[in-house]
This record gives sequence, structure tokens and C-alpha cells, in this order.
Amino acid sequence: MAARSPYSILRDVEARCRAHAVGLPAGAQIEDDWVGIGFELCGEALIARMSEVNEILPPPDTIRIPGVLPWVRGLANVRGALIPVVDVQALLCGEYIRPGKKNRLLIIDQNDIQAGMLVSEVHGLRRFKPEDRKPEAPAAQSPLKDLIDGSFGDERRQWSVFSVKRLVGNEQFLRVT
Repeated sequence: MAARSPYSILRDVEARCRAHAVGLPAGAQIEDDWVGIGFELCGEALIARMSEVNEILPPPDTIRIPGVLPWVRGLANVRGALIPVVDVQALLCGEYIRPGKKNRLLIIDQNDIQAGMLVSEVHGLRRFKPEDRKPEAPAAQSPLKDLIDGSFGDERRQWSVFSVKRLVGNEQFLRVT
């Protein structure tokens, strides 16, 4: 029996693999997960779409701006840009965020409006399947009801989807004096 060349052996292996290969599954469309930043505001667990939050920082020092409403905490220098820092909880719920180690500033940039949104606490990145989104609205008495767009739930809690776009489009948010 003649010795086979390595090339002929590889061709035989390839032919057997092709004969027994199982095709890929039919082109079922794969949906990306819904990803957001979990945070707390007005005592509620909220989540903002990842694309609506540019950065998360510890609250920087601010310079008070004369003549603005008290929920505008002032201006902060964030990487050379002056950003207004707003206490959205004070604006919407009437209760100022108490300074603490867990406070964070969410830098938002929507519709050419850049601001730092002060929040009580950030709970990190949250990932959900799009089909798990529930359309139900928050309770009618919730001061955040106009800014909520459905919810997601995980093993620990229910997360209301907070719309930064709606916040930035809110006349009350835009009127700072």
C-alpha cells in the first residue's frame, strides 16, 4: 500500500467534515439587549437609556449662578466645559438631594442641551431583553410620571425607564430663572 501524502489526507478529512456538517440556524433576527444606567431619584429606582447618558462622575464643585432657581446647583467645570448642575429631584419632587458619598452626576447631552443631572445614587449598568419591557405607567400621583416610558424588572426590583429626552424637552426644566 502506497503512503498517502499529507495533502490527500487533509482533502479526505475536509470531504468527511463537509458531508457531516450541520448548517447554521435559519436567519432569525437577533435583537440587541436594552442597556441603561440604573439610578435613584425621588425614592424611585430608575433606568436611563445608555445612549442618553454620556458620563457618570462624582459631583464636582460648583459655582453658584445668581438669579437662577435653587434647583440649579451652579456651574461645574467638566473637562474644560462649563456644565450646569441640576437637582432634578428638587425640581420634580420638591426635595433636594442631600450631599452624600453615593451622589453622582449624570452628564447628559440631548437636543444641544448639555447638563449634569445630580442623582442620589447610581446602581450601575443594567441589561434587559427588549421583550421584557412593560408599558405600564407609574402611579398617577408620581411626580415623575411624565418622564417615565415603561419599565423593566429584574430579580431585585422594578426599574422605571426615565426619558432624558423628555426631561430636556420639559418646559419646567428649561425655565431656570
